[in-house]
Amino acid sequence: MIGDLTKNRNGKISQSLSVYQPSKEIAELTRIVRDDYSQGMDILTKPWTELNDRSVIDDLNRGSKMFNSFVDTETADPNEQWKWRGTRSMARNKGIAMHANLTTNYILPVFQAQNENDEVDRDFSEVMRDIIEWMAEPTNSNYQSSFLQIVFSALQSPVTYLGAEFYECYQTIKEKTEQGYDKKEVLDEVLSGFQAPIYSATQILITNAYERNIQKQRAIIKRRWVDYDELKAKYGTHPNWGFVQKGIKSIYNDEDGLFYDIFDDEHPTLVAEETWLNRREDTEVCFLNGIYMGNEDVENNPIRHRDNKSAPKYNVVPFGYMRIGDHFFYYKSMMNAVGWDNMLYDAMSEVVMNRALLEVEMPIAISGSDKVDSEVIFPSSVVTFEDKETRITPLMPNSNMSAGFNALRETEKSITEGSVNETISGQLPDASQKAYNVAQAQANAKKMIGAVGKSIAESIIMYGDLMKDIALNHYTIPQIDQLVGDNMKLRYRQFFLEKKGQSKGYKKRIKFDESLIGKEMTDKEKEYKEMEMLEEYGEDEGVILVNPELFARYKYLTKCDTEEMFAKNSDYWQPVLNQLYSLLSNNQYVSQEELTRRLLYSYFQSSGEDLMVANPIIEQTTQDKVPQTQIGQMAENRLLSQQLPM
Repeated sequence: MIGDLTKNRNGKISQSLSVYQPSKEIAELTRIVRDDYSQGMDILTKPWTELNDRSVIDDLNRGSKMFNSFVDTETADPNEQWKWRGTRSMARNKGIAMHANLTTNYILPVFQAQNENDEVDRDFSEVMRDIIEWMAEPTNSNYQSSFLQIVFSALQSPVTYLGAEFYECYQTIKEKTEQGYDKKEVLDEVLSGFQAPIYSATQILITNAYERNIQKQRAIIKRRWVDYDELKAKYGTHPNWGFVQKGIKSIYNDEDGLFYDIFDDEHPTLVAEETWLNRREDTEVCFLNGIYMGNEDVENNPIRHRDNKSAPKYNVVPFGYMRIGDHFFYYKSMMNAVGWDNMLYDAMSEVVMNRALLEVEMPIAISGSDKVDSEVIFPSSVVTFEDKETRITPLMPNSNMSAGFNALRETEKSITEGSVNETISGQLPDASQKAYNVAQAQANAKKMIGAVGKSIAESIIMYGDLMKDIALNHYTIPQIDQLVGDNMKLRYRQFFLEKKGQSKGYKKRIKFDESLIGKEMTDKEKEYKEMEMLEEYGEDEGVILVNPELFARYKYLTKCDTEEMFAKNSDYWQPVLNQLYSLLSNNQYVSQEELTRRLLYSYFQSSGEDLMVANPIIEQTTQDKVPQTQIGQMAENRLLSQQLPM
């Protein structure tokens, strides 16, 4: 897409003229994209005050080195080689602890379905949430692994992007027949479907560094370097595919309007896939090593990702640790936030440890004629000097090592205040620490984690909008099942979910039924339909029939609850469920069996199912409240003792 054309002494371009010479319209579009590419690269390489006068690339490299505990141990002076040069990896350890707290659950958004009159439909809201949960399953996409990596990247990078893409790629397979082997085109299950690729800070180019909302960017460019064969599966049928070469870029020259080939030294065996998107003009065009891969009509290249109202969107979302300033697009990474303290901690560690080495192996000065070396210096040795003038004197004066260790403790405290404390990280508190102090430290750490969680939740909301669009445009529409004469038989996809985390899970089936389109059912008809479904699917599976036309007409507002980022273990659920069991024991709207099952699971996990009675005899109870069980009271007391001061 962009490169330098060298010239000889006569001012002529040294590179060879490319075989690829497109039309004037394509060449003009290529020039526009090239200018946006240059503008995006300037934003990446320009020093920014918000990043401490570092460029985005420099801040990314600095954060990556710090998170990966990089240490430059090379020294030109051989007399300095004995010194300890390393890192205590304090920033990395805090980053891993922060990542563990932010990824206790895979965060997914919730949805609020609204019709044209802004009336909320809870059933459609739940169905959309279930479909998104189905899309995020490891068997259906790479969302969960990408979510783990995106949080890791946010700790060390000024920005990381998560894409929401849907592909239908085909591969050629060989099928054995009676005559031999025939080639057949089949859907490539690996490359097709919903995908959540990760783009680094340098892989997405923007046009305005002071616009946070990526949908308001005039244009963005997605770039990545891909294997030739993978791109062939996506673009192999395009007329310009024959011009694509590994490691060879076609560069447009303004002076003569021609394209020239230059060698890509950094990626000699790969192909650069660079996609230019302009939302306002509804244009999306891909270039492979500078070769145009769009429609022959340059005006007919609409953005592929669209919502259910057919409005175009950029299908990438930025993620980061915390915002900087009022309008700056990029984030402050955790490595940036604790960077100075981490450098000070390592510098003090180097001073203290090197001094400790000298204290243990103290250099000495010997005066006199007697020989004093390792032959006489060893544990429990007794040495008699012949020369009465022989003296052994340490070269180093006495040092105050406690000052160095105090400085280390203060620096570590400063790093902890900007991240997570030791207890949250999984370490036991000191015996001298009071329970109140520990609880206060945990509360402060949770506030810090909550602030970072809100930043991630903001991105999750935007990403949920993209996932919702893919669900409406690709997963809930009918597919051609077979051709019957001149008619097509359509088939809707079904979604199967199994609720996990309980002693007895339940299966849920979401089925889009075309017979419901344009149909209104009375209460009697609904009841009759439910009886039919009960006979067909049984009691062990919950089935939800959805009107596909009505479901697609609704608008869905995306929300994200940051509380989902914090794991609620048995210590949390035991007293809560015990109180609920006492309060709701006579509530006719609550399933007593399921409530009992969840209470037993919080104590005994899967073995709690053995305590359940198959056919319980339900007796009539009074309206008096059931007394709280002793074991539940013990759980509550334990929870309170952890939160209240001693």
